Amino acid sequence: MITLKKISHLTGFSVSTVSKALNDKQDINVETKKRIQEFAFQSNYVPNKNAISLRRSKSFIIAVILPQVNDSFYSETLCNIQKMASKSGYRIMFFQSFENTAKEVIYLDEINDGSVDGALVLSTNRNEFKANYKKINTIPIESVQITKSKNLDILKAYCMAIFGNLLNQIN
Repeated sequence: MITLKKISHLTGFSVSTVSKALNDKQDINVETKKRIQEFAFQSNYVPNKNAISLRRSKSFIIAVILPQVNDSFYSETLCNIQKMASKSGYRIMFFQSFENTAKEVIYLDEINDGSVDGALVLSTNRNEFKANYKKINTIPIESVQITKSKNLDILKAYCMAIFGNLLNQIN
């Protein structure tokens, strides 16, 4: 895998110049930019998303915590959330709580380190979840109470609306 440093070394330009060229900045020579961009393309350069996340202090990852993925309701909801996230430039990281509120809290503690920009929790017991998770968070968290007796289509639409609210908070 080729890196900015390797492109810098192979082209003879500084890492700063290579970075500016690959980010299409206007403060470098047009020919230099073209030469570096062509070299990067021919070398199959792919930007390091982790490095970009560190630089921007934004991961473009949203955590989704749900009871279990092998249930058709949850898997379909997860599929729709991923589609919506992808359209907005985000990836998702998902966790299964197996209807255990303590696991939901543990997962939120684990991701409360800046590795994600926000979290959506689909919980079978939202009140218990809210009572157990009082810790001050560095990320926005939305939660949805899941009750299978409700109309599933309405519940899916509600989950998507709450996910949209989460995206709005992050952006």
